[in-house]
Amino acid sequence: MRKLAWIGGIMGGIGIFFFLMAPLDSLAQWGSISTGIDAARRAAQSSERSGTSASEPGVLNVANEEVGGKGLAQTTTFQNRVRPFSYTIPAGWRQEGGGDPTGERGQFMKPGTTAGFTFHFTQMVPSFPRAASVDASLKHAREEMSIGKYIAVKRRDQGDKRTGVIGWETVESAKGSGGFQRIQWQCYDGQNYYYSFIAHCVPSQFAQHRAVLQQIIDSIRFK
Repeated sequence: MRKLAWIGGIMGGIGIFFFLMAPLDSLAQWGSISTGIDAARRAAQSSERSGTSASEPGVLNVANEEVGGKGLAQTTTFQNRVRPFSYTIPAGWRQEGGGDPTGERGQFMKPGTTAGFTFHFTQMVPSFPRAASVDASLKHAREEMSIGKYIAVKRRDQGDKRTGVIGWETVESAKGSGGFQRIQWQCYDGQNYYYSFIAHCVPSQFAQHRAVLQQIIDSIRFK
């Protein structure tokens, strides 16, 4: 076994900070990490670009019901058919884009606003050090909170820390948002699947929608 120094990386809007001590041949894992994170970023960017009408200068909002169709008739819980988790979307929100709400990528938005929710997941290699990744990501996010990028950072797990879901949750500040403020839960399950759950809106609407965005994130349940 040859020793490596810390491997650090920050992946764009998704913000994964990754490090590990491992054999040199395990560097091949980085390709898998990049692939998953890039896919998650594309899902988030797709969600954030889906607005088509503006209610305030410079702010794109998803089409209202008259233009884009009605949203959900009632609050609805979706059970993913690929992985063992569910989440709940409020009444009036509408599925957007080409995603599958029970598949690998889903996207919802509230008509007439920039409030949205998107998720994506991807499988990592069996040897991927999920615990080390979470610890490093959480440490880095807390450091970024000290310079104003986040207004809240916390560890967020479900179930047993050895076999259950482990991860971290961040709430971006307007300063650190890059155009959209996000509440994001990133986590890994016991089979080394990486998940990114993002609830977002533009900073000018964040205070108005923050409670419901947090409610959606809090509704996520793994079996």
